[in-house]
Amino acid sequence: MPNILRTTMKNVSTFKFTHAVSGLTMTEGYMYMIQHTVGVLLLDIQYNSDGSKADKEITEDDEGVLIYNAKKIRVRKFVETGDVFLPGDKVYWSGAQGDKVHPHHRSADYWVGICVWPASATDAYVIIDLKGDKASLTEPL
Repeated sequence: MPNILRTTMKNVSTFKFTHAVSGLTMTEGYMYMIQHTVGVLLLDIQYNSDGSKADKEITEDDEGVLIYNAKKIRVRKFVETGDVFLPGDKVYWSGAQGDKVHPHHRSADYWVGICVWPASATDAYVIIDLKGDKASLTEPL
């Protein structure tokens, strides 16, 4: 099971894609929008020629896997803003490729999931249920 998942692979929906954005380096564990779908980048473990583990990043024309639906996935959150997440909080993403998540609705942000485990202001990650539907700026009920 990949480090970012807190569930089995049977509770995950993914698709493979070819990175097509010039000048953008994509890093595993960050959120991205591929076409109209928001998800978290997952990459295979890669090694350098000296046997050390390589950074988990891709650039233009590389292939990646987007996790767009997952029960209990660990995603990066803002620490700088002091945001706290509680179970049941809605989770939002700005739409900026590779940006972190936050618990505050803003008109230009995407609702991407529900917090399922508490995260303090100093935690770098929050565990969420990732929604897995088409990206929408509509505030959920």
